[in-house]
Amino acid sequence: MLDKQLLQLHGARRIIAAAIAFAVILGILCAAQAFGLARAIVGIWEGNSLQAQMVWILLFCACFIARRIVLNFEDAMLEKYAHKEASALRAKMLDTLWEKGPTLTREYGSAALAANAIDGIDAVEEYIHTMIPKTVNVLFIALILLIAMFALDWVSGLIALVCYPFIILFMRLIGQSAGSEAAKRYAEFETLSSGFMDVTSGVETLKSFGMGKRFADKIFAMSERFRELTMKTLRIAMLSTTVLDLFATLCLAAVAIMLGFRLVDGSIQFFPALCVLMMVPEYFKPVREYGEDYHATLNGKSALNAIVEITEGKPKVPHAENPFMAELHLENMKPGQTVKIGIVGPSGSGKTTLLNQIAKLSGKRDNSWTSRIAYIPQDPYIFHASLFENVAFYAPRATESEVLDALAAVGLDEFIRSLADGIETRIGDGGRNLSGGQAQRVAVARALLDQKRDIWLLDEPTAHLDAQTEANLIECVLPLMQGKTVIMAIHGDAWLGHMDRIITLEGSCGRNESQYAK
Repeated sequence: MLDKQLLQLHGARRIIAAAIAFAVILGILCAAQAFGLARAIVGIWEGNSLQAQMVWILLFCACFIARRIVLNFEDAMLEKYAHKEASALRAKMLDTLWEKGPTLTREYGSAALAANAIDGIDAVEEYIHTMIPKTVNVLFIALILLIAMFALDWVSGLIALVCYPFIILFMRLIGQSAGSEAAKRYAEFETLSSGFMDVTSGVETLKSFGMGKRFADKIFAMSERFRELTMKTLRIAMLSTTVLDLFATLCLAAVAIMLGFRLVDGSIQFFPALCVLMMVPEYFKPVREYGEDYHATLNGKSALNAIVEITEGKPKVPHAENPFMAELHLENMKPGQTVKIGIVGPSGSGKTTLLNQIAKLSGKRDNSWTSRIAYIPQDPYIFHASLFENVAFYAPRATESEVLDALAAVGLDEFIRSLADGIETRIGDGGRNLSGGQAQRVAVARALLDQKRDIWLLDEPTAHLDAQTEANLIECVLPLMQGKTVIMAIHGDAWLGHMDRIITLEGSCGRNESQYAK
């Protein structure tokens, strides 16, 4: 009944063993509590004084208090374990993001990864905290109480034994249906997150082209699908809970009716009948609680499977080493030497993939290598932060004058003077928008500020700029490449004359050839 992914968590078997021990103790305390209360009631009914029943009343009170203590102790243990494992999963996911980099983002989308790392991990924590004790209680508390009922009255024990598998079977069937719907709902949640992120990040562009209404309708349609799946899952959950309660009530009624008939004909005494009648609700209580909490934690189960797929599964998009093997050898290199290498080829030939491999953005990373890399993509990411913080990303200890010098070097000094707050002006989402050329210059200034980054990788840096802006950016950036090793994916002819070497990729991730311009 426990999900296999849950069993594979570190220390899960030890925690389950502890939960089993707690369940056995709770089952014994529950039986003893019913025994003490029934003895006290029967003693008073037989005409004995209340003081004579104090032993049984104290037994009932002691068991009641002990159950609360055991439950609180178990809950604290599981809460600590769930938090620890959730933190480990989050760290593992972040490590996976660091190792696989943009490859993983392209596979799943940044919004889906963020949703799994934040909301998904929280749902997994609740899932671990809740489902381990509930599942164990269904088996072991029920077993202890069933043994006690058989010892008191084998007829009632037989009725309870026959009813229990039918409830488990029904719960299993409903659980499979609910689990399937919950998985669809979680997948739709990831899609909705990605769609919402895409639309909000490009809302200004969409409004400029008069497409805001169209994409607003798209988001509305996606949210409606998510709402419908949520309501369907809730309907299944409510139906299963109602039916479980009905089954448990019918079984309790069957036991109570049989006990009533047998009390009338004298085939059973009052004490065992009353004691069994008190145990039956507790006998079915774990399975009812499991059914209720199972639906409440389905998001956690779906999130756990998604996170395991992200951290351990095979990538949906093949890495560069699968389509083709690419090697780049730089010989006779000297420190501070300027080398500019251009990579050309049609779309899909693997230019970006080759840059990712050079930068170690896929697979295991070598910090000694990546600390020398400055990567400037087609669309540099501008953080929702100040201009100063954006430029100082690689060098957080940089001074204001150093940042200003870097910005002046890339030709943004006039732009800075136009800002009311200077380099403290917030840019990015929710801040001042930058043009494509300005964003590229900020990215170059970011790379320029950290002198240790002497290897620049540029992925078609002027692909989306007009000819004049492209020419201005080239004129500004070329002097900054002195003393650097520059490897650039090129989409047009503007950069070709400035490269020392040209690598040509032909076909769609197929064979590659090299030719040397100089």
